[in-house]
Amino acid sequence: MEAVVSTQSTGEKLKMVPRKSFVPVAKRAAYPVKPREFGYGTSPYRLPSDHAEKYFVSGYTGFVPRSRELLAKSYPELTHTALNIHKQEQDRLRRGSTPGIPPRAMARAKTAPPGIIYPPKSGLIPNYTGHVPAMKFKFGKTYGATTVNALQTVS
Repeated sequence: MEAVVSTQSTGEKLKMVPRKSFVPVAKRAAYPVKPREFGYGTSPYRLPSDHAEKYFVSGYTGFVPRSRELLAKSYPELTHTALNIHKQEQDRLRRGSTPGIPPRAMARAKTAPPGIIYPPKSGLIPNYTGHVPAMKFKFGKTYGATTVNALQTVS
């Protein structure tokens, strides 16, 4: 659809052609952008050991496993090393292979059946914070020796 327009000063007739609608062009980055292997917000625990972003930022106040024995490093370097040590330890425990310890020795300790609080013929574990019958009147022995057969002393 063409429109004809005449100018007032010269009387010349001009054809006007309608324009196409404007289509925005995508902007390109000023520098090359490398695609990320892992999305933003990926936990440092899940990143591979050699990944450059496997660390916690300075100011992070949460727990970082295996970081207490590391000294004289910046916080990102310290947390990177600590996370790698933690990952190696977890992988070793999942495999079940510990140098010098047979796999059978790595099995979990046997516990009392459900419902039994005071195991017979053995003492309670230190730092047990529950009630032990007649413990108030016993003294002069270790906690474990005092709590052996804790229920028999009450009856």
